[in-house]
Amino acid sequence: MRRGNPILRVAGVAYRPSVTVIRSVVTLLALASCAAMTTAARAETSICGGTRVPIDTSVLGTPFTNLTLGGNDGSFLIDTGATYSRVDMRRYGLPEDSKIFLSGFSLPLVQSGTFVAVDLSLFAAPLGGQLGTVGTDFLSLHSLEFHYEPSQPFAALGSEACNPATLRRAGFVAVGLPGYYATDLSRLKNGMPNVPVIGLRIGQVTFPTQVDTGYGDFPKGVIQVNAALMKILRASGIPMHPVPSDVVTVGCSGSYAYERWQIERADLSIITPGGVVVASYAPPLLELKTDARCSGISAFVEPFAQIGAFWLSRWGKTVFDGLSSTVWIPIDQGHVSVKAPNIVR
Repeated sequence: MRRGNPILRVAGVAYRPSVTVIRSVVTLLALASCAAMTTAARAETSICGGTRVPIDTSVLGTPFTNLTLGGNDGSFLIDTGATYSRVDMRRYGLPEDSKIFLSGFSLPLVQSGTFVAVDLSLFAAPLGGQLGTVGTDFLSLHSLEFHYEPSQPFAALGSEACNPATLRRAGFVAVGLPGYYATDLSRLKNGMPNVPVIGLRIGQVTFPTQVDTGYGDFPKGVIQVNAALMKILRASGIPMHPVPSDVVTVGCSGSYAYERWQIERADLSIITPGGVVVASYAPPLLELKTDARCSGISAFVEPFAQIGAFWLSRWGKTVFDGLSSTVWIPIDQGHVSVKAPNIVR
């Protein structure tokens, strides 16, 4: 599971925005958005018939929602990159890495569950700090929608699988790869975490990519790749050049300033499991993730990539359906679909 805490460098001085800068900036954003917290959300309709919850996207686009759990109230990150749900050890008075069963959960369709206690105080969060994380141990049991296009974004949780015909009529296309995200964990590929995965393509290289809503990608839209995938991209002859990295990520095994490479000419495309290109974007910025002692794509032998929360706003609406084990995004109406190469293995 990915977990990183970005540190920005300004005028050669490093500082951790999750502790000082981001919190001070987002305080004003959070206060300004509270007054209109639910008006726009109520005006929108859940595609799959789920229950809506307003979300705060003021911290690098990541989706937070205010929830009550075990007598505490605060911000929870809805994190498709986390395979287990967590609570802040300090708020609950628990030792680190201990597990606790808590009830009185206000998340729709989830009344109680088991959580792992960790120190969340250093992670960027809205005003008041982060109380917990809702991971795929809960999320994959439901249909999950993100609506980033209204003035007040919202998420929605449903108890039944989304109807594919309804989604297609609404202009969506299925892009989730099978074997990576499911209610039934026995359907996962061997050794793979329960994290949604889609197919991306750069040039003639197509590869699986985790969609991690808890990752506040900075700069927006950066594609994190592991060493195995970078080796293939270089071997394919795709022109790219190094660019300076002004972000240091604090992970489970230390601090890193990941290498960054700008693809020069090859577009970035999203493909379906059947190999059809459904959306294309400008040549991407790559970030080589190398902290192999942590779990996540950097530890994978297979070529893999990861994208973050910015993509939720780029797509506007996104559906993660663990019940049917797929991911749906709106079709790019201006894109002409073409057949893509097979996904690398």
